Amino acid sequence: MLRAASIGLGWWSDELAKAIQGRSDKIQIASCYSRSGEKRSAFADRFGTDQHESYEAVLADPDIDAVILTTPHSLHAEHVIRAAAAGKQVFVEKPFTLTAETGRQAAAACATAGVVLAVGQNRRFSAVAAALMRMLDAGAFGTVLHAEANFSGMGALNYTPDRWRADRTESPGGGIAGMGVHLIDLMCALFGPVAKVNAQAKRRAAQVDIDDTTSALFDFASGPTGYLGTMAACPNTNSLNVYGTDANAFCLVDADQMSVQAPGERPEPRVLQPVDTLKAELEEFADAVDGSVTFRVRPDEAIHTVAVMQAMVASAAAGGAPIELADQE
Repeated sequence: MLRAASIGLGWWSDELAKAIQGRSDKIQIASCYSRSGEKRSAFADRFGTDQHESYEAVLADPDIDAVILTTPHSLHAEHVIRAAAAGKQVFVEKPFTLTAETGRQAAAACATAGVVLAVGQNRRFSAVAAALMRMLDAGAFGTVLHAEANFSGMGALNYTPDRWRADRTESPGGGIAGMGVHLIDLMCALFGPVAKVNAQAKRRAAQVDIDDTTSALFDFASGPTGYLGTMAACPNTNSLNVYGTDANAFCLVDADQMSVQAPGERPEPRVLQPVDTLKAELEEFADAVDGSVTFRVRPDEAIHTVAVMQAMVASAAAGGAPIELADQE
C-alpha cells in the first residue's frame, strides 16, 4: 500500500481523496499539509489522516512514500523538485508546471532521484479516450482530418481577487490551465505533438483580471488540424469530436458518451463502460511505483502540454500570430 501525503488542501484535494480513501488497496492518503491549520484539521477529520505542520516535515517523514500535489500552479516545479530530492514519489496535478523550462527541470530532478513522476491528466483514463484510441488503432477514421474540443465551466464568475486562480500568473489564458490543458493532453495523446498554434483570449464576463474566453487553432505534426475552446464563464461542457474520411466521432468526455457517424449515415451511439478516472490514475501511479506499469502520461508529454499552453498565451498576446512549438520547447 503506497502511503501518500496530500499537499495543498482545497476542493480538488478532496476529490482525489474521495476517489481512493477506503476504496483502494493500492494507495491511501496517510497525512496532509496546508499552510492553514484549519484546512489541515478539517481534511484529517474528513479522511482519517494524520497531518504535518510543514512541507519539510512531510518530506522528512520516512513513513510517507509519496506526495500528491494540488498546490497553486506556480509552486508545482519547486514542490516536485523538493519531493524528488527527498526520495518521495510524485503525483502532481495539471498543469505540470507553467513553463516548459521549469517542467524540464522538475522532470530531470525526478529522473535523477529515480522516483516516479505522474501528472494528473485524468481524462487520459476516460472511457472516451480508450474508445477513440481503439478506433485510431483500427484505422476506423480513415485519414484523420480534424479534431475539435471544448472544455468550459463557470469558475471565473465566482472568483474574488483573493483567490489564487484570479491571478493571471496562475490562470494564463483564463481557463487553459484549469480546464483546457486536459484536452490539449488528450488530443496530443491521440494525434501526437502540436507543431503550431494560433490563439486568442478575451475577458468578457469575469469580475477579476483574467481572461474567460479562449480559443486556439492547432496544426498537429502528424497532419490533422485542431481547435480548442475553453470558456471559464459558461455552463460546463467537456466535448471532443474527431473527423475523418471514413468516420466522425462525437464525444462527451465526462459523460462517457460517444456517437459514431459513417459516410451517408446518422450518428449511432456507442456503449461505453464508465471509468472512475481519479481512482484509475492514482492507482496507476501506485502501480508505476511498484514497477508493474509505466504511468501513461510520460514526462515529455506533460512538458509538451505545458509548451502548447505557453504557445496559446503567447499567440493571444501577439494578436493571434502563429507560434511554432519548436520555439517553445
